[in-house]
Amino acid sequence: MSSISESESNEKGTPKEWTTYDILSPDLAFGRLSESWLAKANALLHSKISDDAASLETFRTVYRHNPDSFWGLFQRDGQAHDLVGFYCQLVLNEAGHDALLKRTINLKKPDPAFLCTDTEPAEAIYVWAMLAERKLDIFRPMLARSLARYSGIAHYATLATEAGRKAGRTGGMRPVTPQDDRIGGLFVLKLGYAHKVQAPPQPSIRVMAVTSADQLEQVRAIRAVVFMGEQKCPYAEEFDGNDCCATHVLGYVGDEPAGCARIRYFGDFAKIERLSVLSQYRRTKLKYRIVEFVEELVRQKGFSLIYGHPQKRILGFWTKLGYEVVNRNFDFHYSDHDYAEMRKFLEPHPERLAMHSDPMVLVRPEGHWAQPGILDHSAERPVTRPC
Repeated sequence: MSSISESESNEKGTPKEWTTYDILSPDLAFGRLSESWLAKANALLHSKISDDAASLETFRTVYRHNPDSFWGLFQRDGQAHDLVGFYCQLVLNEAGHDALLKRTINLKKPDPAFLCTDTEPAEAIYVWAMLAERKLDIFRPMLARSLARYSGIAHYATLATEAGRKAGRTGGMRPVTPQDDRIGGLFVLKLGYAHKVQAPPQPSIRVMAVTSADQLEQVRAIRAVVFMGEQKCPYAEEFDGNDCCATHVLGYVGDEPAGCARIRYFGDFAKIERLSVLSQYRRTKLKYRIVEFVEELVRQKGFSLIYGHPQKRILGFWTKLGYEVVNRNFDFHYSDHDYAEMRKFLEPHPERLAMHSDPMVLVRPEGHWAQPGILDHSAERPVTRPC
């Protein structure tokens, strides 16, 4: 069953969609493929390149794993436009790179376990297919700019025709092994050729514990956008009465508040809640940095167990971070989502806070124990006992 949204399907080929692309000329544009265009891309693949190629179902599986895998060239005729060329790639993780070199990956139907999501660092790129008849010189620079984040890692391709082999050689492709120097062999792009456009500098990411009303308002704004706006959570269920007894964590990308989380404390464990990142920052490392910050903070407070209720649809994210499902004989749901219990055991912090810690450290703002606080500075005044 397709998960293409109704709005995405309704915008396909319309002037509204055209404005979301990079306009190359009055009738030519470039942009990332939406899922609604995959059927056309797959039809072009089968008709123009090979009938024995990946299926539309496989295209959709790869797309949903990483939308960076598909890019298109669009031509306009009147008010409508159509897909006339496309590029697709497999963004491989370490296991996928190893499987490619060992020739154990099924390139017609790749195992998603070999692929990176759009938030994970890539180990290698496999150029799955490229079709841009008589427009390759336009297509390549746009790909180089849009895929600059993959600059510097190995790019592979199978050169299936003699013309392709010659073009690949001219463009810097070299056989992986001497036996690959043939039609159908595996080639790698020689270092220095891959996406010659330098990747733009990435904005800095920083995470902190909330210590001011202004920062708390930024947390509330992020949660309102993500949970109330995107997930349609009612206000009273999102702001559930627990915010005033929790530690809040706020993450920035550059100078913009971009993500947050909440921590509550129960006896011998800490609970991470309300992890959220604004959509435009989900391809950064922010969500990982927020979780790392929360874990470090609760370790400093003396906790060695962290627990949470993630939605079942995102269990994979938490599993990658070392969390395990707590198996009990019941299911639970609230606010229109089904949840699972997960936990992670943490190493004790070597400098965890305790009653014998420096008392001036214990009066510093929450999560900012390493920096002198306002009361440290007040200690510069002599004792006067004003009352």
